[in-house]
Amino acid sequence: MIIAFFLFAHSWLAYLDSSLSYIGLTTKDIVFRNDYTMCDPYRFSIVDYLLNNPLESIDFVISVQDVFWNSSEQEMFRHLVDLYDLRVEEKKDGFKKALQESHKLIAQAFNETPQGLGKIFEELTLFSPELTSSIEEDKENEKRGDSLVMFLKENGKKVDYSRLFTACSRLLVANQYHEAWFKKVKKRTQQINGVQGAILYYEQCDFGEIVVGDTGKNVYKKDFAVIIDLGGDDVYQFDVQRGKIHLLIDISGDDLYEGNNYSIACGNFGVSILIDEKGDDTYSAKNYSIGCGIFGVGILIDREGNDRYFGDTFTEGAGGFGIGIIKDEAGNDVYEGALRAQGFASTYGVGILGDRDGNDMYLILEKYTDEIRYLDHYLSLSQGFTAGFRPDLSAGIGIILEQSGNDYYLGDIFAQGSSYWYGIGAIVDDKGNDNYVAYQYVQGAGTHIAIGVLVDKQGNDNYVAKGVSQGCGHDLSLGLLYDIKGDDSYVAYDLSQGAGNANGVGILIDESGNDTYSVKKTHNTQGYGDSRREYGSIGVLLDIKGEDFFRSGTDKTLWKKGECGIGIDWE
Repeated sequence: MIIAFFLFAHSWLAYLDSSLSYIGLTTKDIVFRNDYTMCDPYRFSIVDYLLNNPLESIDFVISVQDVFWNSSEQEMFRHLVDLYDLRVEEKKDGFKKALQESHKLIAQAFNETPQGLGKIFEELTLFSPELTSSIEEDKENEKRGDSLVMFLKENGKKVDYSRLFTACSRLLVANQYHEAWFKKVKKRTQQINGVQGAILYYEQCDFGEIVVGDTGKNVYKKDFAVIIDLGGDDVYQFDVQRGKIHLLIDISGDDLYEGNNYSIACGNFGVSILIDEKGDDTYSAKNYSIGCGIFGVGILIDREGNDRYFGDTFTEGAGGFGIGIIKDEAGNDVYEGALRAQGFASTYGVGILGDRDGNDMYLILEKYTDEIRYLDHYLSLSQGFTAGFRPDLSAGIGIILEQSGNDYYLGDIFAQGSSYWYGIGAIVDDKGNDNYVAYQYVQGAGTHIAIGVLVDKQGNDNYVAKGVSQGCGHDLSLGLLYDIKGDDSYVAYDLSQGAGNANGVGILIDESGNDTYSVKKTHNTQGYGDSRREYGSIGVLLDIKGEDFFRSGTDKTLWKKGECGIGIDWE
């Protein structure tokens, strides 16, 4: 655990401790073990720490937010690498030297990596739409899935992640020096293969080709290692990006980025960085794209403009055995995905979608049917979500970091600060009047030894879900929804609003505002802890200040549900 954070003397913590005393507990009773199963080699140490100290989860996700927005990109990346208990070797090289070093380090990082590792990961993470035709076929598919997971487990560490992450750090350094480098080179307007439009500089290097486009409109159709475009409404057409390093810097213009699978800032057994400085841009690709790291690092930074992001699976800030990041700094943006998107992490992955400013929309399409639970609902696995491969491989760390604006989040099954199997899924939204709409395992939901957190600091917010939501912990997990300020509305059907189930801990804390808590089923919501298994569950609905309405009780009163469930309104 490298990102420093501490459990400060929060006012909510004292109120929570006092609330728990009414059911014979203290905050020290909110703890999980981290040895329910054998620890696989891909579990993050911070996950083990927070299972032992689950109430520090709020401070942890806020500390990630602080580092993400208040540090340079190099410092931010270094802190994320700290989560792996690894270090990057920082070095200030010139532009060309940094590119050469990055290329060399990536080659060294994959010296011992077996062939087929990426294809196996793809088979495990892409959704198969066909229903199995028989029980025998289902069993065969399960056996194959188990064998693929075991191959990942045995070979996923045959990557030198220290060298890989250091290569990314070098590429971020190259970005800092590109202007000084370009001032010194000889410029000549020319036409080259793979570009429609005027090019001011071209060079073939051992790590790939460098091109610099002029200020007019250019269309790029080739897998260049480095593209620097000085302006114009440009078009970038990517097929699969096969090179091991990619650095794309676009200075201005309303640009269109089009890609297939494994494209647009996709670090696929390599490093890919895309920086767009200005303009209303569109990013459109398929699977494994748009700020995605798979056995690699993919970073997309958009400084300014009203932007549109369209992807399908494993996209928009998604990481598995690597790091995937989107950092959008300004504008009213739309993010659209279908599965494992928008701050998603798989095993040994960190996936972050950060948006600093603007009224943004986070949309997960209804595309992949949730065959296990509902034929009329769809898997999302998105929006601050992480999932591992139970029981063999732990999950990762998937987070949305939203700073300001009136935002809209739409998901279905598993979304919006949720997690599954030894991982951390979270949303931190700083301010704005936000709407969170989803169905199940959402809005601060932890499932199967995991931690799911939703923190909304300020605004008049609306939370709408069906169940296992709004601060619900299921099966030795923590689900926590923490809203600090605003007149908020919470709507759910069952097993929500501070509900613990199957030895889980579910907590909903609202610090201030005139709030409304609506539910259909009162027996397992609004401060409910069930008594399954030997030692039950804990559920707490804690409202500290404001004139509030509850279905289960009244303002300035408390109520109990079972041995370890309590709802309480303090002021």
